[in-house]
Amino acid sequence: MDELQVRKTDVAVVNVREVAELLGVCVRSVWRMSLKGEIPPPIRLGARVVRWRLSDLREHLDRKAAGKNVAGGAQGGRGTRR
Repeated sequence: MDELQVRKTDVAVVNVREVAELLGVCVRSVWRMSLKGEIPPPIRLGARVVRWRLSDLREHLDRKAAGKNVAGGAQGGRGTRR
């Protein structure tokens, strides 16, 4: 990856549907995870425009994959009450 592509991914932002696809969950789950602090918080770009920094999500996933402590409390999964 060349330097320009790296810089683009550093500032790239994604919408809730793209976050859901990245995490393999539904859109509603993304909002739920965001409210619980289980994923990095989104940034508000306008009155009705909310996006996540791709770099924040990648760092979060890297920490989670490494087994390090990530923001958020319960690490719910299958079998948790909704």
